[in-house]
Amino acid sequence: MKAYFKLLVFSVFILASATFSAQNQQDEDSPKKKAETKLTEVIMLDSLPPGELVKRAGNWMKLESKSYVKSKGSINGSKAECTATFLVKPKDLNPQVDYTGKITMNVVIECKDNRYKYTISDIKHTSRNGKATAGSIDNVVPDCGSMGMDDIVWKKLKGEAIRGATQVATDLKAGMSQDSANVTTDEW
Repeated sequence: MKAYFKLLVFSVFILASATFSAQNQQDEDSPKKKAETKLTEVIMLDSLPPGELVKRAGNWMKLESKSYVKSKGSINGSKAECTATFLVKPKDLNPQVDYTGKITMNVVIECKDNRYKYTISDIKHTSRNGKATAGSIDNVVPDCGSMGMDDIVWKKLKGEAIRGATQVATDLKAGMSQDSANVTTDEW
């Protein structure tokens, strides 16, 4: 009876480990879906046509900012799009990793009657020297590898990227609340 019980336990153990191994291999073979970091919000406004909202978005794209640069601005129908770029560098005197470079993000503004929706996505880091390029902030491990940029530095860099995206969103909301006819520029 003991031999039968041992055989039964052994066969259950072998069967369970084979099933677990098959599940692990299946998980490794299946493509891993990454959640993409996006800041998105729909803002409701009082009785404004999409044309006015698109003009406001265009004016916001033309405004200069002290902390980031907007480029590649385009307006297509009721949609405005640009790229925001922040310069980043380590705040330490002698940093472990010199990730000096830029963080870029895509900003899309879609306009409909009485509302607009902004989406800030595709947030990436590129280093000036190329050795410490982290790539998308959605990466678990930066593109340069964990030996090139340790976990603490990678988390700090991600935090800077999210703060930058939040600042773009705040500036965008302020710009979209201004009437397109009342925008003044400092051109001489």
